[in-house]
Amino acid sequence: MTTILIADDHPIVAEGIKNVVQQSGIYHVVGVVHSSAECSSMIGELLPDILLLDVGMPDGNSLDLLPQWKKTIPTLRTLVLSCYGEPTVVQRALDNGADGYVLKDSPTECLMEGLEAVAGGKTYLCPASQEALRMESAHYEALTPREREVLALIVKGLPMKQIADRLCLSFETVHSYTKFLRAKMGVNNTAALVRKALEQRLV
Repeated sequence: MTTILIADDHPIVAEGIKNVVQQSGIYHVVGVVHSSAECSSMIGELLPDILLLDVGMPDGNSLDLLPQWKKTIPTLRTLVLSCYGEPTVVQRALDNGADGYVLKDSPTECLMEGLEAVAGGKTYLCPASQEALRMESAHYEALTPREREVLALIVKGLPMKQIADRLCLSFETVHSYTKFLRAKMGVNNTAALVRKALEQRLV
Protein backbone atom coordinates (compact mmCIF):
# COMPACT_ATOMS: atom_id res chain seq x y z
CA MET A 1 0.00 0.00 0.00
CA THR A 2 1.31 3.46 -0.90
CA THR A 3 2.31 5.39 2.22
CA ILE A 4 1.73 9.10 2.74
CA LEU A 5 3.08 11.70 5.14
CA ILE A 6 0.79 14.74 5.51
CA ALA A 7 2.40 18.08 6.37
CA ASP A 8 -0.17 20.77 7.16
CA ASP A 9 -0.13 23.35 9.92
CA HIS A 10 -3.88 23.13 10.60
CA PRO A 11 -4.63 19.95 12.62
CA ILE A 12 -8.33 19.86 11.74
CA VAL A 13 -7.57 20.25 8.03
CA ALA A 14 -4.85 17.61 8.22
CA GLU A 15 -7.20 15.17 9.94
CA GLY A 16 -9.84 15.73 7.28
CA ILE A 17 -7.31 15.12 4.52
CA LYS A 18 -6.14 11.97 6.29
CA ASN A 19 -9.70 10.61 6.46
CA VAL A 20 -10.38 11.34 2.79
CA VAL A 21 -7.12 9.73 1.68
CA GLN A 22 -7.45 6.58 3.78
CA GLN A 23 -11.09 6.00 2.83
CA SER A 24 -9.87 5.17 -0.66
CA GLY A 25 -8.27 1.99 0.65
CA ILE A 26 -5.29 2.64 -1.64
CA TYR A 27 -3.18 4.79 0.65
CA HIS A 28 -1.98 4.54 4.22
CA VAL A 29 -1.14 7.73 6.12
CA VAL A 30 1.96 6.94 8.18
CA GLY A 31 2.12 10.33 9.88
CA VAL A 32 0.80 13.87 10.18
CA VAL A 33 3.11 16.80 10.98
CA HIS A 34 2.30 20.46 11.50
CA SER A 35 5.58 22.26 10.79
CA SER A 36 8.58 22.10 8.48
CA ALA A 37 10.80 21.15 11.43
CA GLU A 38 8.54 18.21 12.27
CA CYS A 39 8.58 17.15 8.65
CA SER A 40 12.39 17.26 8.55
CA SER A 41 12.52 15.20 11.73
CA MET A 42 10.01 12.53 10.69
CA ILE A 43 10.51 12.11 6.97
CA GLY A 44 13.73 10.11 7.29
CA GLU A 45 12.18 7.90 9.95
CA LEU A 46 8.83 7.22 8.26
CA LEU A 47 10.16 7.03 4.66
CA PRO A 48 6.81 7.78 2.98
CA ASP A 49 6.21 7.13 -0.70
CA ILE A 50 4.36 10.45 -1.04
CA LEU A 51 4.65 13.73 0.85
CA LEU A 52 1.34 15.63 0.83
CA LEU A 53 2.61 19.11 1.55
CA ASP A 54 1.12 22.47 2.51
CA VAL A 55 3.14 25.57 1.56
CA GLY A 56 2.68 27.93 4.50
CA MET A 57 4.09 26.58 7.76
CA PRO A 58 4.51 28.38 11.10
CA ASP A 59 8.29 28.06 10.77
CA GLY A 60 8.57 29.18 7.15
CA ASN A 61 7.82 28.25 3.57
CA SER A 62 8.02 24.48 3.22
CA LEU A 63 9.06 24.76 -0.44
CA ASP A 64 12.48 25.97 0.70
CA LEU A 65 13.13 22.58 2.31
CA LEU A 66 11.61 20.41 -0.40
CA PRO A 67 14.93 19.81 -2.24
CA GLN A 68 16.47 18.68 1.06
CA TRP A 69 13.63 16.24 1.74
CA LYS A 70 13.88 14.84 -1.78
CA LYS A 71 17.57 14.33 -1.21
CA THR A 72 16.80 12.41 2.00
CA ILE A 73 14.43 10.13 0.06
CA PRO A 74 15.40 10.16 -3.65
CA THR A 75 12.25 8.21 -4.56
CA LEU A 76 9.95 10.60 -2.69
CA ARG A 77 6.98 11.89 -4.67
CA THR A 78 5.47 15.20 -3.55
CA LEU A 79 1.99 16.61 -4.05
CA VAL A 80 1.52 20.17 -2.83
CA LEU A 81 -1.94 20.90 -1.40
CA SER A 82 -2.22 24.62 -0.81
CA CYS A 83 -4.53 27.62 -0.65
CA TYR A 84 -1.98 29.66 -2.63
CA GLY A 85 -2.95 29.79 -6.29
CA GLU A 86 -0.52 32.47 -7.47
CA PRO A 87 1.40 31.29 -10.55
CA THR A 88 4.73 32.24 -8.98
CA VAL A 89 4.04 29.91 -6.04
CA VAL A 90 2.94 27.06 -8.31
CA GLN A 91 6.03 27.48 -10.48
CA ARG A 92 8.30 27.69 -7.46
CA ALA A 93 6.87 24.43 -6.14
CA LEU A 94 7.58 22.70 -9.45
CA ASP A 95 11.07 24.21 -9.67
CA ASN A 96 11.86 22.94 -6.16
CA GLY A 97 10.88 19.39 -7.03
CA ALA A 98 7.13 19.09 -6.43
CA ASP A 99 5.46 16.49 -8.65
CA GLY A 100 1.99 17.99 -8.42
CA TYR A 101 -0.03 20.95 -7.20
CA VAL A 102 -3.64 21.02 -6.00
CA LEU A 103 -5.51 24.01 -4.59
CA LYS A 104 -7.39 23.38 -1.37
CA ASP A 105 -10.65 24.69 -2.81
CA SER A 106 -10.52 22.08 -5.60
CA PRO A 107 -12.96 19.15 -5.59
CA THR A 108 -11.84 16.06 -3.67
CA GLU A 109 -11.50 14.28 -7.02
CA CYS A 110 -8.55 16.55 -7.86
CA LEU A 111 -6.72 15.47 -4.73
CA MET A 112 -7.25 11.80 -5.52
CA GLU A 113 -6.30 12.29 -9.17
CA GLY A 114 -3.18 14.10 -8.05
CA LEU A 115 -2.17 11.32 -5.69
CA GLU A 116 -2.75 8.69 -8.36
CA ALA A 117 -0.70 10.66 -10.89
CA VAL A 118 2.32 11.34 -8.68
CA ALA A 119 2.26 7.78 -7.31
CA GLY A 120 2.47 6.62 -10.92
CA GLY A 121 5.48 8.81 -11.67
CA LYS A 122 3.53 11.54 -13.46
CA THR A 123 3.14 15.27 -12.87
CA TYR A 124 -0.27 16.65 -11.92
CA LEU A 125 -1.70 20.16 -11.81
CA CYS A 126 -5.29 20.78 -10.80
CA PRO A 127 -7.31 22.76 -13.40
CA ALA A 128 -7.05 26.02 -11.41
CA SER A 129 -3.26 25.86 -11.10
CA GLN A 130 -2.96 24.91 -14.78
CA GLU A 131 -5.02 27.96 -15.72
CA ALA A 132 -2.93 30.22 -13.46
CA LEU A 133 0.27 29.15 -15.20
CA ARG A 134 -1.33 29.44 -18.64
CA MET A 135 -2.58 32.97 -17.97
CA GLU A 136 0.80 34.01 -16.59
CA SER A 137 2.57 32.61 -19.63
CA ALA A 138 0.18 34.35 -22.03
CA HIS A 139 0.66 37.61 -20.13
CA TYR A 140 4.43 37.52 -20.52
CA GLU A 141 4.27 36.40 -24.13
CA ALA A 142 2.68 39.80 -24.77
CA LEU A 143 6.08 41.48 -24.24
CA THR A 144 7.43 42.91 -27.48
CA PRO A 145 10.92 41.98 -28.70
CA ARG A 146 12.19 45.45 -27.76
CA GLU A 147 10.66 45.17 -24.29
CA ARG A 148 12.43 41.85 -23.84
CA GLU A 149 15.73 43.46 -24.88
CA VAL A 150 15.28 46.24 -22.34
CA LEU A 151 14.25 43.73 -19.67
CA ALA A 152 17.33 41.58 -20.28
CA LEU A 153 19.61 44.58 -19.78
CA ILE A 154 17.74 45.66 -16.66
CA VAL A 155 18.23 42.18 -15.22
CA LYS A 156 21.96 42.47 -15.98
CA GLY A 157 22.00 45.55 -13.76
CA LEU A 158 22.68 48.18 -16.42
CA PRO A 159 21.50 51.72 -15.57
CA MET A 160 18.99 53.31 -17.94
CA LYS A 161 21.65 55.57 -19.54
CA GLN A 162 23.75 52.57 -20.54
CA ILE A 163 20.67 50.69 -21.78
CA ALA A 164 19.77 53.70 -23.91
CA ASP A 165 23.29 53.81 -25.38
CA ARG A 166 23.39 50.05 -25.95
CA LEU A 167 20.05 50.03 -27.82
CA CYS A 168 20.48 53.43 -29.51
CA LEU A 169 17.42 54.81 -27.73
CA SER A 170 16.83 57.99 -25.81
CA PHE A 171 16.92 57.97 -22.02
CA GLU A 172 13.23 58.96 -21.98
CA THR A 173 12.31 56.03 -24.22
CA VAL A 174 14.08 53.54 -21.95
CA HIS A 175 12.40 55.13 -18.94
CA SER A 176 9.02 54.62 -20.65
CA TYR A 177 9.85 50.99 -21.48
CA THR A 178 10.73 50.41 -17.83
CA LYS A 179 7.38 51.80 -16.69
CA PHE A 180 5.52 49.68 -19.28
CA LEU A 181 7.38 46.55 -18.17
CA ARG A 182 6.54 47.14 -14.51
CA ALA A 183 2.88 47.66 -15.41
CA LYS A 184 2.71 44.55 -17.60
CA MET A 185 4.37 42.38 -14.99
CA GLY A 186 2.38 43.77 -12.09
CA VAL A 187 5.28 45.11 -10.00
CA ASN A 188 6.06 48.50 -8.51
CA ASN A 189 9.85 48.74 -8.62
CA THR A 190 12.89 47.57 -10.54
CA ALA A 191 14.01 45.04 -7.92
CA ALA A 192 10.62 43.29 -8.09
CA LEU A 193 10.77 43.46 -11.89
CA VAL A 194 14.14 41.69 -11.94
CA ARG A 195 12.99 39.08 -9.43
CA LYS A 196 9.85 38.29 -11.42
CA ALA A 197 11.76 38.12 -14.71
CA LEU A 198 14.15 35.58 -13.17
CA GLU A 199 11.35 33.58 -11.54
CA GLN A 200 9.50 33.33 -14.85
CA ARG A 201 12.70 32.68 -16.81
CA LEU A 202 12.00 35.52 -19.21
CA VAL A 203 15.69 36.23 -19.68
